[in-house]
Amino acid sequence: MKRLFFGLKPNAPALRHCMGILKAIKSDTIRPIPVANLHLTLVFLGAIEPATERALMESASTIHIPNLSIVFDQLSHWAKPQILSLTSNQPNPELHTLATRLKLIANGVDITLDKRPYVPHITLAKKVKHRITAAFEPFTWQSDEFCLFESITTANGVVYRVLKSWPASS
Repeated sequence: MKRLFFGLKPNAPALRHCMGILKAIKSDTIRPIPVANLHLTLVFLGAIEPATERALMESASTIHIPNLSIVFDQLSHWAKPQILSLTSNQPNPELHTLATRLKLIANGVDITLDKRPYVPHITLAKKVKHRITAAFEPFTWQSDEFCLFESITTANGVVYRVLKSWPASS
């Protein structure tokens, strides 16, 4: 079985903004996310059997999305999971619609999902025990595709690999 999730990859400017924010944080106690793993999760699926993975891919191919633009304008500390993430005060209806449609697809193949409301975020660091501040200019994360990722545990940590991507409609 594979650990899977649907998500968005950052474009080059968004990746540079995230790296700049990480560099601005002055703390030896946090564990920054490797740059190659930065992403925006749409739906975490968990451990999935191959037949279910194929069904997810087939159903996801029916979704047509516009190019997405998400403005990230605040740094948030989530105490219980101990993460530092970028979040947005500016709702994005298209992003929420995509996440909802992907949740419906997952439910349709009997995947039990987290019931909490969807909060778009980019996890920047883990093991963050207290609120951290860093000044940054709000930036726009552009995405012209959504992806099915596999989370692979290696001796050097977790690696996220894109299994399939679906481009935005033109």
